[in-house]
Amino acid sequence: MNKTLTLSILDIGPIRSNQSASDCFSSMLELARLGDAIGYHRYWLAEHHNVAAVAASQTASFAPVVGASTQRIRIGGCVLLAHYPPFLVAEQMGLVEACFPGRVDLGIGRSTGTDWATGSLLRGGTEMKSDEAYLGDLASLIAMNRPDGLKVMEGGRALSFKAVASAGSAADIWILGTSSYSAAMAAELGLPYAFGYHIRAEGAKEAIGLYRERFRPSPYLAAPKVLVSVIVVVGSSDAEAERLARPQLFFMSAFRSGEPVQPQMLAEDADGRAFPDRYSELVRMFRRSWIIGSPDRVADDIARLAQALDVSEIMINPVAAAFADQDVRRAPNREFAISALAEHFPQSA
Repeated sequence: MNKTLTLSILDIGPIRSNQSASDCFSSMLELARLGDAIGYHRYWLAEHHNVAAVAASQTASFAPVVGASTQRIRIGGCVLLAHYPPFLVAEQMGLVEACFPGRVDLGIGRSTGTDWATGSLLRGGTEMKSDEAYLGDLASLIAMNRPDGLKVMEGGRALSFKAVASAGSAADIWILGTSSYSAAMAAELGLPYAFGYHIRAEGAKEAIGLYRERFRPSPYLAAPKVLVSVIVVVGSSDAEAERLARPQLFFMSAFRSGEPVQPQMLAEDADGRAFPDRYSELVRMFRRSWIIGSPDRVADDIARLAQALDVSEIMINPVAAAFADQDVRRAPNREFAISALAEHFPQSA
């Protein structure tokens, strides 16, 4: 087993059926504090909108709360550039970096993270950006993140747009993706690449290989840098892990089917409930990529995945459900997952 594997955390903020939003955010902060204390490298937030079972929606808003609650772990995560002007993103994440210098990651995603109507509201009713417009916005964002900023000629004079005036450091920009398109983009720009295995496992090896093959050194990065995110459910035994995975399997099956979703069921509420036939293929697909089991089993599977993809950093997306008698302001089973894996892959706090 690769004992030197770097572990990080991806948090979507699963809202349980007995939690308020405040309870859920409290549990996320406790997870981040624990990750910080036991040496996890990053705590990233996802971006989803108008989803009843997910709290993480605005990375620029919650990342500084996490930063103020932790000491050394890198913070940040996903920002879906399709919804926002690049200057807004540069300013927001630049401000977070100025408050927590040397600790901020800005992961740029190309998807919408929501349905058409919600996406339209986010964009103020404007149309989705074309591929050309998106690439232009990405180039502008990268430029504004540099010390000299984005240079624009206006009325015969040069204007400079910077994320934050007099900034002493800048957020590290990552390209997020699940395809050869995102891999090629990251390679051409000379930026680090995060493959979302938790979203789509198929094609991971090919996309990462393409990224490494086409990578062009840049002022930001001299050599390819890759991490892979994966959904993990850890229980004290394989049987308990299977039990803790069922509520999220129900949620994800409904979500991917385009059906109305509810907050994550408690483990007891999913006990004995059969998956509808219409979910069968989705559940099989999820089980091919999710890592579910006892600490020993999950650690072995993570080590095999890291070896198969030739990566040295795995980002854990812990989604285990809770039991009815557990503290609503904590996520004990998600905390157990990251603690158990840190014992198998000791981290440097």
